[in-house]
Amino acid sequence: MIKIKLGIADSNRLYLDRFTKLIERKYKNQIEIYSFSDPEAVPQAVKDNKINVLMVSQDMDISSDSIAEFCMFSYLSDSAQIDTYNGQKTICKYRRIELIYRQILGLYSEKLADKVRYRVSNKKRSHISLFMSVCEGAGATTAAAAFAERLADSGKKTLFLNLKQFRDTKNIFSASGEGSFTDVIFAVKSRKVNMTLKLESIVKQSVSGVYFYDTCTNPLDQTEMKESELRLLIDELSGSFGYDNIVIVSDFFFTDKLAMLLEYSSDIIIVSGDSRMSKDQLLQRTGAIEKLEKRKQISISDKLGLIFNKTKYVKTFSTDIPVLGIHPELETADEREIVRSFAASEIFDRICMREETV
Repeated sequence: MIKIKLGIADSNRLYLDRFTKLIERKYKNQIEIYSFSDPEAVPQAVKDNKINVLMVSQDMDISSDSIAEFCMFSYLSDSAQIDTYNGQKTICKYRRIELIYRQILGLYSEKLADKVRYRVSNKKRSHISLFMSVCEGAGATTAAAAFAERLADSGKKTLFLNLKQFRDTKNIFSASGEGSFTDVIFAVKSRKVNMTLKLESIVKQSVSGVYFYDTCTNPLDQTEMKESELRLLIDELSGSFGYDNIVIVSDFFFTDKLAMLLEYSSDIIIVSGDSRMSKDQLLQRTGAIEKLEKRKQISISDKLGLIFNKTKYVKTFSTDIPVLGIHPELETADEREIVRSFAASEIFDRICMREETV
């Protein structure tokens, strides 16, 4: 990946020095930085050095009109609550350097659009695991989140991708930063930003080490993504960011998008209860999968695994799908505790062993 040429103009020399050293220490391979305390020197320096992104302190007398059009302009503000200043985007100068870096990527992606695409060299594509619930509330999201944490804890760079329309995961994964899956959808659909850089600028990382995107700001946004666009997104995430694993949780409705996910995934984990209704729903869905296999002439059934969740019994109903494990019904309603319980169990051992033999 090429370096972003970043300019920063601030009258506070101490801040300039600290910021420059921090950027050079943490992002020397991603950013080439130019710092200025004299506002008069900035416009010409931007032209001469072809600076890509310029951040200007609000107290500096530098107009965006004086800056070359190829350079993205933003103001440095003292407050994270300020979104724009003089019609230009702002970046809070006192946020963590990781958050500032991602905002810089976001700005650069708007200027670069999709003229340049990046690929991680000599890197195999991500291993994709798909989780779905037989019935609403069976626990596919918590199971998927637990598996993602299990992978991250073992040292694998893991992305958790929530594709369920009405399922917020803020109680499971949280981190500071801007953007949500709504911005992901916009990046895929729009030609006004560079998709690779935009996706990198809004991804977050939880305390447990799992990368994730916040849920859509509006649940209806999920319906805006077409099958071809979701395919493009999965290809991009799997090939460009060095994720060892991508763990996806999806609604179990047979659409073109789900058919694509079933085909792309290496592991398909169905989460079910042990009720008669769960058994009936499972039979209907596995029957539909068999028909899909015949119609598209693809193999799906051999990738299936089943988790029984929220059950009080040691025995459950019989099924042809390999049972990965049984997770008991817990007294707690705290999602984080349920995720920790799942992650600490032996349920995912078979998936991990299968992946290691591939």
